[in-house]
Amino acid sequence: MTHTTIHELRWDERQRLTLLEARAIWAGRVAPDDLRQTFGVTAAQADKDFALYQQLCPYNLQFDLADGTYRATDRFEPALLRGTAQEFLHVLRNHAVAPDQPLAIVAAHMAPVEVLEPPEREFDVRILQRVTTAIRERRALRVEYQSLTHPEPRPLELAPHALVYTGRWHARAWSREHAEYRDFLLSRMRGIPELLGPGAQRAEQDWDWRNFVNVKIGAHPDLSDSQKRVIEADYGMQNGIHERAVRVALLPYYLRLLNVGGDDRGRPPAEQQIVLLNRAELEAYARFA
Repeated sequence: MTHTTIHELRWDERQRLTLLEARAIWAGRVAPDDLRQTFGVTAAQADKDFALYQQLCPYNLQFDLADGTYRATDRFEPALLRGTAQEFLHVLRNHAVAPDQPLAIVAAHMAPVEVLEPPEREFDVRILQRVTTAIRERRALRVEYQSLTHPEPRPLELAPHALVYTGRWHARAWSREHAEYRDFLLSRMRGIPELLGPGAQRAEQDWDWRNFVNVKIGAHPDLSDSQKRVIEADYGMQNGIHERAVRVALLPYYLRLLNVGGDDRGRPPAEQQIVLLNRAELEAYARFA
C-alpha cells in the first residue's frame, strides 16, 4: 500500500518516523542507524522508513554523502511533531520517568540541559484515582478538606467535573456546603475520599467553566522600541499583542502564571517585561488579584 498522508501510517511506522523527525529537529541530522538501534529493525526496514518519510515530507531532509546521514533542510516543516522548544522541554521532563521511550532516548543524547522547576507537590495517588473515578462516573465525593481559612480539616461533599493543573492539581467541583462551584487542591484532601452516589451538579451548569474570556498582554510601555520588539518576539505577539482565550474559572491562575495585573505597569520594566492590556474588561469578572 502506498501511503499518501500521515494519517494512514500504522502505529509502528508512526513511532519510527516520529523518532526520525525528532532527531532531525533537535539534532539537525538523522541516520538509519538511529532507527535500527532504537527499535531493533533491520537495515532494509530502516531504509524503507526513510524512503516513506521522504515521500510524505519531500523537502525536509537532504542526504549528506560525507557522513551518510540525512540533514534537516532550511525548508523543514514538522509533520508528526510540533517542532517547538516547549515540546522538547516536555520530552526532557518525561525522560526521568520513562527513559526507555523513543523520544526520551533522543533527548538523552542531546546537548546537556539543566531544567530548574519549583518543588513538586506530591499527594497520595489514590486521591487522584478517586477524583477521576468520580468525574468519569458522575458521582459525588465526601472528603476531609484542609483549607487555609479553617484551622482543622472539615468534611465536604463535592461533585467534581474536571481536573486542572496549574503547577498544582485542582478538582473543579460543586460544593454542597458552599452551594457553588469552586476549585479544590488535591494535596489538601486528607485521607482517601469516599465515593458517593450520583452528583447533583454537572459541568454544563458551571458558568465560569463553560465561558471564556480573552486575556491580552503586551510589552511594558516603558521599554524602548527595540526592547519591545524583543519581548513581542519572545511571546509571539501580533501587532504588539498576545491574546489567549481562558476559562473564566482559570483566569486567576493564568494571570498569576504570567505575573500580570495588579500594579504591573508600576513595576520597573526590566523586571516586569509584560503587562495586562485589557485590565478593565477582566475586572468586570471581579475574580483576579
